[in-house]
Amino acid sequence: MPLSGPTPSSEPETQPDSQLIASIATIAELLQDVTLTIPSYQRPYRWDVENVSQLIADIQRFRPSGHYRLGTVILYTGDGDDGTETRRSEIVDGQQRYLTFAVIAHAITEVPRLADVKLAERLRNAVQHIQLPGRRDGQTQLNLRRNFAQVRNVVTRWSGIEIEEFARFFLDDCSVIVLKVADLDAAFQMFDSQNTRGRALYPTDLLKAYHLREFSQTDPGTARLLEVVKRWESVPSAEINHLIAAVLFPIKRWTSHQPLPRKGFSSDYIGLFKGVRQGTGGNEQFRWARLPLLAQTATDRFAAENRALIQHGVVDELTYPFQLTQPVVDGEMFFAMVDHYVAEARRIGIRWQGASDKELRTRAPSPSSELAPLLEILDDQPPGAGNRYVRELFDCLLLAYVDRFGWHHTREAAFALAQHAYLLRIRMARIAMPSVDTHALEAHYRASAVRVNLFSTLAYALDPDVIFTLRIPRPSTDDENNAAKRGLAPLFGPDELATWEASVTQ
Repeated sequence: MPLSGPTPSSEPETQPDSQLIASIATIAELLQDVTLTIPSYQRPYRWDVENVSQLIADIQRFRPSGHYRLGTVILYTGDGDDGTETRRSEIVDGQQRYLTFAVIAHAITEVPRLADVKLAERLRNAVQHIQLPGRRDGQTQLNLRRNFAQVRNVVTRWSGIEIEEFARFFLDDCSVIVLKVADLDAAFQMFDSQNTRGRALYPTDLLKAYHLREFSQTDPGTARLLEVVKRWESVPSAEINHLIAAVLFPIKRWTSHQPLPRKGFSSDYIGLFKGVRQGTGGNEQFRWARLPLLAQTATDRFAAENRALIQHGVVDELTYPFQLTQPVVDGEMFFAMVDHYVAEARRIGIRWQGASDKELRTRAPSPSSELAPLLEILDDQPPGAGNRYVRELFDCLLLAYVDRFGWHHTREAAFALAQHAYLLRIRMARIAMPSVDTHALEAHYRASAVRVNLFSTLAYALDPDVIFTLRIPRPSTDDENNAAKRGLAPLFGPDELATWEASVTQ
């Protein structure tokens, strides 16, 4: 979703090739545009009551600021059969929001406490011409009815004054960017670009949009916004998605003793990566929010007061002390957090599925040399779902350790954590994700006689010794044979630690 900001003049801006006309339209202007049509090729209306409830909450939240930008609508305006410009504009992108706007306007007119006759008439006139394409699936009509009922239920709890203030803000102070394209192919190319270059959206794309919007509310200036976007886009999208979905998300879930959802990380769980929301409708007044805000203030002030000294290497930069168990400050700090964990993940050798050898060789920082012998063993494991699951468990454990203790005794900790994770691999012929989930939450009975959640243990530990005192079962002869077959003998041999340490110091 484009960034919110002061609503500029709605005077259209025509591009030099006359193929694209960009303008700003209020919701009232968008709904009252009788030329708009929903083409039959559009997918069914899929917004549910949770989506519409969140939209209403967002509008309410931004009402005190005086404006709210609600994204982009892409329209195709081609030529009619007679060679003249058609009166109709097909909605290529934005149908879901457009219909939701209509549902909200229509539902408000049904509330008895709306006493302003002229306002009610405006709302009715805005939606009376809207027609839906004929569909046989019934999904669109069902979702529209449910969302209409939800809006009506929400609005009926408000006073008459609240309803009128919301309706006026919704119609006149909420707006969208309207892009009119005369070429249908160009319209679809633009739609693909809006949806992150044509690939399926990751949940991380939604997080990016949310935190950019939060950042924009602080009026940071164009240069800082562009710098944040540039840093984000300098990292492969698949790498960011893997980091958040396959590493940070599991750490957060397992630390709180929660299993991973069957479908993994999805938009249902992006709230885990939202935290301190500042400004109107925020939550910065709560006690839990004070610590991250104080840390941000301290690091920002230190950077401002010592800028020249830091630039010349006289003093070291004071970096924000990110912790996965602590909430992030929404906006710019989210992107700083992602930068931080991308660097840490690369340093401990985390790979992502589908990464090319060139991408892994050229990314910076490179894996730590002290971990190289261990990573070489683990990287040589053959492909397969079971091996990948166990490797991701190890990656999560090691990042959780580094997140807690930094790079103190990391070599020894990595070895102990690898033993804990890969004991499951040498004792089970087939490994599915539920087995790894169980091992993370309480140590799988096939791999350990001691029930322990290392993620929770690390989250509360005050000293790295908690890892070095792990009671990992001594490998049996069968274990050693299985380890040798799988290329894991250096982890489970009779003098494995001494042998491994010797290889590191050579």
